[in-house]
Amino acid sequence: MNKVKSTIFKWKGVLLLALLSAQISSCKKVEFDKGLTQEFSIQSTSNGATYKVNVGLPANYDPNGRYSTIYVLDGEADFAYVANKAKEISKQKGVLNAIVVGIGYGNDRSLDYTPTKADEGGGGGKQFMEFIENELIPKMEQEYGVEIARSGRVILGHSFGGLLSAYAFTNYNSVFGNYIILSPSIWYDNEVLLQYEQDSRTANKDQKQLVYMGLGELENSGRMPAPFEAFYQKLKTNYPNMRLEKKLQPDLDHVGSKASNIEAGLEFYFNNR
Repeated sequence: MNKVKSTIFKWKGVLLLALLSAQISSCKKVEFDKGLTQEFSIQSTSNGATYKVNVGLPANYDPNGRYSTIYVLDGEADFAYVANKAKEISKQKGVLNAIVVGIGYGNDRSLDYTPTKADEGGGGGKQFMEFIENELIPKMEQEYGVEIARSGRVILGHSFGGLLSAYAFTNYNSVFGNYIILSPSIWYDNEVLLQYEQDSRTANKDQKQLVYMGLGELENSGRMPAPFEAFYQKLKTNYPNMRLEKKLQPDLDHVGSKASNIEAGLEFYFNNR
């Protein structure tokens, strides 16, 4: 009996070590090539916050070039992953890579990424978008070899960041020509984003633009899927010059689907730009 208990204890220990090892491995920070990464901080006159910005350059970067730019929300969490995937996908396809711009947190994301003030957020999205349009983009255009047309700019965001990316589509469509909208919180403030889409449709509907919308298949309960589908159907029906793709990542939830949808969204962008 003691021998059996000892064996069980031994295998429990092995299993515990394996689980701990997996957790440690999964928590390793993803990094992008430091030799291709530049960093600066910029204080916004729009909202007073200071943002740390990481810039991921393509290999053999030419400062006199005209590279497209991918602006990544939640940059402190997602910059390196996006930059690595953009490098990998563009190399596989034999196309010119983009400059990846990771925007860190100057304010709480529930302030910066929400378009209106509601129970869940502070409604600072307008000021944050003005920071991007009037301060960050001009700095990138002045100091880096970037494409200056809207067709050369992508905004990528997940969750509240996806909400802000959708808000950029409706209310700042002249700024970005490409949108990677992942698990967006379209439910926010009684689905106010759906009203913004309707209000801005006449101004935006004839623009050429790429839109990728991604969700996890397991986000199939609660408040996520219905407004997501409603927004998708509005885009599909009313924007004749748009190239649109929707994907549900199988067997993945809100957080788990993010990486897969980042990769799929970048594939869509590099295939269609």
